[in-house]
Amino acid sequence: MRILLTTLGSRGDVQPYLALAGGVQRAGHHPTLAAPESFAGWIQAHGVDVAPLSFNPQEVMQRLGKGGGGFRTLVSMLSLLKTGMQEVQAEVWRAAQATDFLIQSATGLGALEAADLRGIPVAFAYLFPFAPTRAFPMFWLPYRVSLGGTYNLLTHNLMARLLWRFGGAVNNQWRKQLGLKPWRSFREMMAHARALHTPFLYGYSPALLPKPVDWDAYQHVTGYWFLDNPEGFQPPADLLRFLEEGSPPIYLGFGSMHAENPTRNTRLALRALELTGHRGLILTGWGGMTVQPASPNVLFVDRVPHEWLFPRVGAVVHHGGAGTTGAGLRAGVPQVIVPFGGDQFAWAELIVKAGVGPKTPSIQKLTAEKLAEAIQTSVKDADLRTRAATLGEKIHSEDGLARAVERIETYSTTYRANHD
Repeated sequence: MRILLTTLGSRGDVQPYLALAGGVQRAGHHPTLAAPESFAGWIQAHGVDVAPLSFNPQEVMQRLGKGGGGFRTLVSMLSLLKTGMQEVQAEVWRAAQATDFLIQSATGLGALEAADLRGIPVAFAYLFPFAPTRAFPMFWLPYRVSLGGTYNLLTHNLMARLLWRFGGAVNNQWRKQLGLKPWRSFREMMAHARALHTPFLYGYSPALLPKPVDWDAYQHVTGYWFLDNPEGFQPPADLLRFLEEGSPPIYLGFGSMHAENPTRNTRLALRALELTGHRGLILTGWGGMTVQPASPNVLFVDRVPHEWLFPRVGAVVHHGGAGTTGAGLRAGVPQVIVPFGGDQFAWAELIVKAGVGPKTPSIQKLTAEKLAEAIQTSVKDADLRTRAATLGEKIHSEDGLARAVERIETYSTTYRANHD
């Protein structure tokens, strides 16, 4: 079966879908990943075909990283995504002509259009909970306060309206071009998906966030979709020497986030390491931090696979991206999440509730002293470290990829039996 996966976003956003593509490939299918063209070489290095999209994810991450983390930042980011989706619609649709099954991410497109015009089964695949629930507020809500089930459900409905405000017109314009009836509302679009029995796959662990009791049978929390390192991966020699020369260092990195003041962030990280006396590995990424003069106890790195690195560090300080959070959980090490915006506040909240990381201010409110305190807690609190290790073992025992592939194959069989 030919399977097309569509997604936009940063490397961290794309990586779980590359892992999912690898999972369906190992099951005997033929995946193609439609993703930003800047990731084409990386995707192909993992043996997966790519349909390159002319979308620049760095612009979106720059807006998220340099905002204040509130609604204004979210609205600004959605505006950029709206423009990006307009630009890649034709590219996605060309790729959809040669597929038997289409999987759409939260930032992808084309699923219901392919179902209607090509008569093929489709699925939605998200890295965060999306369906409305009374169990918790909408994940993209930056203010993590719950006033009960009715309030929680209201936040989901309000966010759906906000998403429709930015994406609905773009989607409907495209549907008109394809000769399809425009949606009157987000609710109508989701009702059509349910009428097709479309599965929604969630690539995070039920051990961290179980499936809400008010979700329907089409919602599937499969477990994380982890990407294995490509064969022949060799870490840099200076990194190996640094890891071997002393105690496990503290990892500090903000991944694909663009920071308004990366120099300030780096100085905070260096000062926090100095205050705690710990060794540190600082990831520069896309601009979250910069290389600066530092003691021999600090090593700056550009990019190292989390799956390889995190089990070798004492704690992980990061921005709270879904993928980085999952990698830290599987490694069984404490996490210090410093959220920038978006769903990062929600993942930070879950890490604190699970007892595997201390509560830490957002990047805008962070100080060296507060960061040092959080690092010390993550290293010195024996109970916290035990909980992190125990949760890591649970997540290791899950096979999110296998569960996702099983749902894809089951739905494909059922769909074709009902439509042939």
